[in-house]
Amino acid sequence: MPTIQEIAKLCKVSTSTVSRVLNNHPYVSEKIRREVLRVIEEMNYTPHFLARGLRTNSSKLLAVSVPKADHPFFAGLIKGISLQALESNYKVCVFQTFYCKENELELMKLLQNREVDGIILGALENLWDDIAPYLKRGPILMCNEFHETAQVPILCYNEFESGYTAVRHLIERGYRDIGFCFDTANSEAQNIRKKGYLAALADHNLPYREEWIFDGAFSILDGIRIMNRIHDLPEKKPAALFSGSDQVAAGLIKQAVNLGYSVPGDLAVIGYDNQPICRVTTPTITSIDIPVEQLGRKAVSRLLACLTEELPLKREVTLFPTELVVREST
Repeated sequence: MPTIQEIAKLCKVSTSTVSRVLNNHPYVSEKIRREVLRVIEEMNYTPHFLARGLRTNSSKLLAVSVPKADHPFFAGLIKGISLQALESNYKVCVFQTFYCKENELELMKLLQNREVDGIILGALENLWDDIAPYLKRGPILMCNEFHETAQVPILCYNEFESGYTAVRHLIERGYRDIGFCFDTANSEAQNIRKKGYLAALADHNLPYREEWIFDGAFSILDGIRIMNRIHDLPEKKPAALFSGSDQVAAGLIKQAVNLGYSVPGDLAVIGYDNQPICRVTTPTITSIDIPVEQLGRKAVSRLLACLTEELPLKREVTLFPTELVVREST
């Protein structure tokens, strides 16, 4: 790997000037800044977060991206991240993408400009190939999301096992016609969960119907919308639903009762996340419990290990266990 001294020599400037460019210091002429950045790019120089000897300063600020901070799951994730960061003398910048690719790339610019020391991706909006180049500017890891090839630490849940467990529980309760709700097919984690759902059906020789798969399921209102779609199905309707969110499950149950369905008699519902809402609906919601605060804490510990060189920045998948919590909705 080239050194900062070699870059300075090629550009015919001092090492302090190169350092100022790397740290986006304002007192550098635009001409010199462009030349230094050009040489850095050509030499594939990796900035100083990977080399202790080149560390000149640190923002002591980490960034975490989430689609929406008002979602109970992401609020819990932010809590875990923030608590661990504060205990480690770091602060946290929460960046909401609102499921927008362009917003996520704006977050990457904070890393590029050295405004944050590292990034925790609570979701992934872009293709990984669009994110990977920013690894030259600082460490990035995934938390709650999964990618098949990304060469960064990945902390997530055993989504396949969760999907399989939820559907197997419904089958054991006597349900045979089982549908599935998820947020977006762009999420590899959601797709793995769907594979668990399909595997459980296949292992028990049960039918899979495309019209029983519902996407765009994010909120209570989405649950109400999906229940209306189920009610309007011209042919056979699912007798049970595995939802990827407790918020969606709550909407499903609310509208099912409004339409005259008995839950779980006519329709059983399982949620995901085991949020507090599960305990206050009528009926209460069976859900997959996940250690969200623990996930956030572990993500910060792993990111700081990269920053202090205790561990290299490399692909390392950590799967957290989940647990089925049975309540009245099944």
